[in-house]
Amino acid sequence: MLRRIALALGSLAAVVNAHSTKYPHMSNEMREEGRARLKEGDEPPVILSWHVHITYFLTQPDNIQGALDLRARAAEHFAPFLGPECDGRYDYGVLCMIKDHNFENETLAGGPFPVGEWSIFVPVPYYSLVVPWLLQHRGIYSMIVHPNTGLEYEDHSIWAAWSGPAQPLDMSIFDEGVATNEEGHWRGDAGNPTCMAAGTVCGDLERAYNATTTVLCCPGLACGCGAGSDDGDNQLCRCA
Repeated sequence: MLRRIALALGSLAAVVNAHSTKYPHMSNEMREEGRARLKEGDEPPVILSWHVHITYFLTQPDNIQGALDLRARAAEHFAPFLGPECDGRYDYGVLCMIKDHNFENETLAGGPFPVGEWSIFVPVPYYSLVVPWLLQHRGIYSMIVHPNTGLEYEDHSIWAAWSGPAQPLDMSIFDEGVATNEEGHWRGDAGNPTCMAAGTVCGDLERAYNATTTVLCCPGLACGCGAGSDDGDNQLCRCA
């Protein structure tokens, strides 16, 4: 079934922009002609990456400011690992803070969140780096962690996990069992790595990651810290 889903999605890639800056959805015509549907009993598609969302109330200025402060703290904490801010939501290949709307006074257009949110695109190897830290530092804010498989309804519902009170989502924008993104992508491609190559920052002595592999290095590599960093920063640990 996964092969059939991949073939169906591949046939759509030529006529659909694979990854818009929002939550992409197929047109009604495409849904009727060639949508890939997960049927009862099918094996679920593999997890290509993760999203972590922090939610807050746009009606409360203090709540907004606290959420933005948390985002700034997260960006500072993860700085050695972060790529540039991403303006979309899928297949970036690196850990990145998503910036695709105004966090102070807008909800996410095309998304299921009726409240304020900011989020991080998390490749599979970075899950153990990002999620535990945010679980312990989210404070009063609710956090949802969900996979990206292409099945947005399931990703945001039965396969999602909340820390803190769950916020209501507008699931009406999704179709249960229907793949609406990730066409043409697979686990292990450039946008969805399953391990990190040589030279990738995998830890940081300053944040007590010494001798701890916080990012999964590819087979044959190990996370090494201290002397020998190519950029002269002996605080960084790299896959080597």
